[in-house]
Amino acid sequence: MTAIAFVFVLVAAACGSDDDDDTADTAAPAATEAPAADDDTADDDMADEHMAMDQAGDFCGLGNGEEATGEPIVIGNVTTSVPGIDFSTGPLMMEAYFRCVNANGGIHGRPLEMVWENDNATPEDAAAAARKLVETDGVVVLAGGFSILDCAVNAGYYEEQGLNVIVAGVAGECFSSPNISATNMGPAYSLLGAAQAVVAKGAANKVVTVTGVSPAAEYAQSLAGAFVEQSGLEWENVLTDLPISDPTSVALDLVNRAGDGGGVLLNYTPPEGLKILKAAEEQGLIDRVIWGASTPLNDSAVAATLGAAWEGKVNVNAEFSLLDDPRPDVELYRQVTADFHEDPTLGSFQQMGWVAGRILVHALLGMDPADLDDRAAVNAAIGDIKNFQTDHLCKPWYFGGLELGNVSNNWDYNVVPDGVGAMRDDSGCFEIAAIDPILVAVREAEAGGGLTADEPNNWKGGLGSQG
Repeated sequence: MTAIAFVFVLVAAACGSDDDDDTADTAAPAATEAPAADDDTADDDMADEHMAMDQAGDFCGLGNGEEATGEPIVIGNVTTSVPGIDFSTGPLMMEAYFRCVNANGGIHGRPLEMVWENDNATPEDAAAAARKLVETDGVVVLAGGFSILDCAVNAGYYEEQGLNVIVAGVAGECFSSPNISATNMGPAYSLLGAAQAVVAKGAANKVVTVTGVSPAAEYAQSLAGAFVEQSGLEWENVLTDLPISDPTSVALDLVNRAGDGGGVLLNYTPPEGLKILKAAEEQGLIDRVIWGASTPLNDSAVAATLGAAWEGKVNVNAEFSLLDDPRPDVELYRQVTADFHEDPTLGSFQQMGWVAGRILVHALLGMDPADLDDRAAVNAAIGDIKNFQTDHLCKPWYFGGLELGNVSNNWDYNVVPDGVGAMRDDSGCFEIAAIDPILVAVREAEAGGGLTADEPNNWKGGLGSQG
């Protein structure tokens, strides 16, 4: 069968500044001078100015250094946090960003408050969590959730309630529901990107994908498997119990199944993925296959733990820009992590929460302050988001609301460990292969115009380490 080409797009132009000195201090950013209130449009002009500046990545919220007061605007989400499947770092990063926003004027002077529920990886708890947030806690919007079950269990309920939900998607329903849009591309599209990299780098004969047993496991591996088979290679999928108790046996089994020169694709959270990679190193298996992984392993702690032995040896699909990208929005992410977060770790899960928070704040700042408690108005504003610029993504983000579903993040990077504690860009922005009907429809809608920019948003400096 004909292989779908893995195209590395090398783009020199960038939308953001590469001058770190232009980024404001998050602890006390300089106040922005408001336009003179000389007519009835002054308030709207000021809202537009703040919205544009926040989108550009210069500061948190209004950026005025004043603590937000008054009745909070309550944001809710449903997240999975159990042994072996812990996605809590995403919403915790969004919460840290909200602390920065609240320290800088909030949303037109009002603070943001986040309430999140753990679905405990059970459908019953996922359903109960969504209904508690909407019907008891009275949240105006759902954003930043990161769950293996929320979309599958609650997509219909959210649509009935008129909610446009921003998530970090895992299950297929996160990308096949018109009223849900993710900041990430989820494990299935991300592992597909990793498969593109591993095949492009010469994986021979057979590629093995592996993930933990979960309700989303079959979907998570499916697109990578389809790409491998369309590329003329054999594909085998392996499932492990979580948490992994014998990583040495797992690593040996995977390499033996793939065979010398084959490929192994990991789809795990950082703690579980690291177990396999370190076991492979201890057993001398690094160079027997071409290694790849989905986005979660793009994490500063992972790069530091892998060390020199893994330099350039594991291809991690990165749905977001590098963690040391010098552009303003990524610099602000690092500053907020240092100043407002208890955990200094930088990683892809944290970026997902960060981007969700930035999108939400952008939408809320663009609203009439009188409408901020109106659930219908807030969710309409979310649904109307188009061409949202952020340095974290290869292309601008949009909500979409497309009939077959939304894959609003569908270009990304291949990164590899640099051997000294960081990940480096190995590809520039590239296009995830449209091998399923949803992504085909998404690309057609994008080609129709109005949703997003045409050119990928590579940072200035091209390829190589961004350290």
